[in-house]
Amino acid sequence: MIDFSQAITKESKSAAVTEAVKVAIAARRYTAETAGITFNATSIDTGRDSQALITGAALSAMLDSTYVCNWKTSAGFVELDASTLVSVAQAVRAHVQSCFDREGELLTALEDGTYTDTMLEEGWPT
Repeated sequence: MIDFSQAITKESKSAAVTEAVKVAIAARRYTAETAGITFNATSIDTGRDSQALITGAALSAMLDSTYVCNWKTSAGFVELDASTLVSVAQAVRAHVQSCFDREGELLTALEDGTYTDTMLEEGWPT
């Protein structure tokens, strides 16, 4: 007797391919999200740890308009005042949200059958 319960069907193969594409899209979003941004000619790290630190600094800046801190960048330390810290946090947040928005667009295209492999490298914020 043949056990067909382990057979690979067209549907299960399609579902596996779809899941692999979803994983690839999420990985590409993460790469774009954590690639960093340039703010006023200064490189800002957008890795997850840096996002958290920027959020904390921005909160301090919102609570105390005289707050100033030394922020470490790839080029060395820069002094950021409260207003600039809030602007940096807003720029980082906009960048991160743009990455998630692009991921959502690609998942929608995958869902509605318009996704192509070339789309994976297109449309990400820089």
